[in-house]
Amino acid sequence: MEELLIAGTVLSVGSGAFWFLYRRFKRAAPEVPSISHVAAAFARIGGGITLIAGVGHSVAVASLAYSLNEYGALQVLWFTTGVMLVYTGALNVVMAGGITAGRGSAIWVATAASVLFVVYLLFLNPLPSGGGTVPPMLAVWSLYVLSLIVAGVAASRSQRARVASPAV
Repeated sequence: MEELLIAGTVLSVGSGAFWFLYRRFKRAAPEVPSISHVAAAFARIGGGITLIAGVGHSVAVASLAYSLNEYGALQVLWFTTGVMLVYTGALNVVMAGGITAGRGSAIWVATAASVLFVVYLLFLNPLPSGGGTVPPMLAVWSLYVLSLIVAGVAASRSQRARVASPAV
C-alpha cells in the first residue's frame, strides 16, 4: 500500500512539473509543434531524474565494488548501468533547449541516445535483478523515444514548409 502512495505522489508531482514546463515552453516558442514542447518537458524532467539516479547508482556501486575482493562481469554491468544513466540523463538535459526550439539536430541526437538507452534496458530486463526498476523505466523511456520521433518528423516537415514557401 505504501508503494502505491509513493507512486501516486510521484506521479502527481511529476505531472504538475511536466504541465508547468510544457506551458512555459509553449509560450516561449508558439510556432514550434506542441509535440516538441512535450518532448522537451520530458527531456528536462526525465533527463534530470535519470542523471541524479545515475550519480547515485554509480556512488552506490563504487562503494560496493570496493568491498569485494575480485571483479567480474556483474561489477562491470553495474558500472555500465551507472554510466548509461548519467550519459543519457545529461545529454537529454543539454538537448532540451534545442528540442524546445524545434531544432531537428537536437531532437535526433536525443533520439539516438535515448534509443541506445532503451536497447540497454531491454538487455537488462531478463536479468534476475532487472524486474524491479527496469520495466517502469523502459515504458517511460519508450514513450519518450516515440515523442522524440514524432517531434523530429514534425520539425523536418515544418522546416521543409519554411524552405518551400516564398519569403514575403
